[in-house]
Amino acid sequence: MCGGDHGVSAFPEGESIFTWIGTIEGGKGTMYEGLSYKLSLHFTSEYPFKPPQVKFETMCFHPNVDQFGNICLDILQDKWSSAYDCRTILLSIQSLLGGLLAHPY
Repeated sequence: MCGGDHGVSAFPEGESIFTWIGTIEGGKGTMYEGLSYKLSLHFTSEYPFKPPQVKFETMCFHPNVDQFGNICLDILQDKWSSAYDCRTILLSIQSLLGGLLAHPY
């Protein structure tokens, strides 16, 4: 389980340890402040050596999020490290909402 950090939390969905539901609150001072987003996190048996599939379940209007909720974030792709955990992933996505990546989709 992941919680305790302001604005992010995640818990397993039902009985499966491979499917989690996360929430992110928009950061203070950003256009997302006051908004809350639901995300799905799908882990494979290769975790932590392969990143989970993370998607916004709540519609999010951001250049680095496509219409299906897929997120363009380097740590979920080629910059993945086995040191990253659920907390790191959600905090990185929360930070993404406060800025832009150089090369979105």
